[in-house]
Amino acid sequence: MEESLKVQIDQAIAQERPIKIRAYAVISETEGTMSYITETILSKYDRLDIIGPVYTALKELSINGAKANIKQVLFEELGISMDNDKDYASGMNHFKTNLTEAWILEYGKKAEIMGLYVDISFNYNPQRLLIEVINNRPISEKEDVRIRQKFQTAMEYDNIAEFYIAGGDSSEGAGMGIVLITMLLKAQGIDPHLFTLRSNYKDITIAKVEIPLTQEYKTARERFEATG
Repeated sequence: MEESLKVQIDQAIAQERPIKIRAYAVISETEGTMSYITETILSKYDRLDIIGPVYTALKELSINGAKANIKQVLFEELGISMDNDKDYASGMNHFKTNLTEAWILEYGKKAEIMGLYVDISFNYNPQRLLIEVINNRPISEKEDVRIRQKFQTAMEYDNIAEFYIAGGDSSEGAGMGIVLITMLLKAQGIDPHLFTLRSNYKDITIAKVEIPLTQEYKTARERFEATG
């Protein structure tokens, strides 16, 4: 990471200012920046005990957002429809076969030319850390249904091993990131409903994870229930 960027990050966190980074492909350099921001924020509030699950959730959401954009570029190049199951399987096979950092960087540049991006935002205070990952590609209604099914399934198990034993699916695009994040939150005693993913089906997908940093923190959901 460039020293000038590190200084900007340090200054923003010292002043509790929100941080946003834009990526077109999540490569090792991007991961290094995200890791540094996460560690510095959690260190500020003496919560390095949760850096593992928090960073894993952040990385999973960011990579998934960037992959979704890159897949759109690739599928358009190949003339493949995401709504056709046979075409989709063929496109995904091509995607997996070429999945190297150099290839991701190349297609990240193509995504940038097409105006596709991933915005990763950190909003934080001594009470909570809010991570938001936005990519300007919608999910389809079919993808939305699959994601919701995976979330509901994940809620039935206490850990990832139980999920696999019960016949969990680890295929690309099957929502395994949803399962992983749900399990990580549950393992930390955090309400999995503090993880949300939604799309307007037109031009944007938003994933959010709200991480309480103190036992006293009341989420918006809890405040609403208390007044209801």
